[in-house]
Amino acid sequence: MKPSAKIVLVFVTGLSIALIVLASGILSNSEIIEQLEDKTVYTPNANVAINANIFDGNIEIQSTSGSQIELIYTLKAPHNELSTIKIQTNETKDNNQTLLLTKAQSGLYGSSERSADLLIKLPTTSQYNLTLLSGAGNISVPKLNIQKIVVSTAKGNIVITDNQTCTHIEAISMTGDVTVNLAKNTLFYVAASVSQGSIDYSEISLDTEITTATRLKGATLAGKGQLALILSCANGKIALHYL
Repeated sequence: MKPSAKIVLVFVTGLSIALIVLASGILSNSEIIEQLEDKTVYTPNANVAINANIFDGNIEIQSTSGSQIELIYTLKAPHNELSTIKIQTNETKDNNQTLLLTKAQSGLYGSSERSADLLIKLPTTSQYNLTLLSGAGNISVPKLNIQKIVVSTAKGNIVITDNQTCTHIEAISMTGDVTVNLAKNTLFYVAASVSQGSIDYSEISLDTEITTATRLKGATLAGKGQLALILSCANGKIALHYL
């Protein structure tokens, strides 16, 4: 091989290595996911209404033996993009009720790497009305002194557990399962529908008005409480269980 050919070969090889290293650096930098926790604390009245609306992320309710409500956001975004997620929470009070309106928004859309998970810790000493909305994420609500629950997610699973305190549960998942766990002998009416999926209530005896593979309307004939269930899935399974 001529000396000039060797020089060209070495130059081309060196350039290729440099481009690979540069590309690897760019890719590794873009794949870095940063995380930030944001926590706020509130002292509730006897009655609390919470309206949470997040663009993308899980919403989890937990009971606490403490005396304060804790709102804990965990923000996730690619490198240098955490600032694109904005959190806003407003609290109003009167003599009997605390109202919390909280939302997380993103100035950038179309990235599955950007989210705002929300954990809400609620004292067992108050009564709650909850409205929980997520653009994409799972939503879970445990047994608490809750009077009304409205939850919706475009993509994610919903799990709600009631202890005969609720009078209204509405749950909608476009893509995901909806599971409602009930205390035995709960008196309730249910209207449930799926587009593609199934409805399971095999443990529960119902007097049904409509029962097909994709629709259910019916009620229990006896029990405690007075609960209305409105459940819907576009793609997923609806399940009613006794605890």
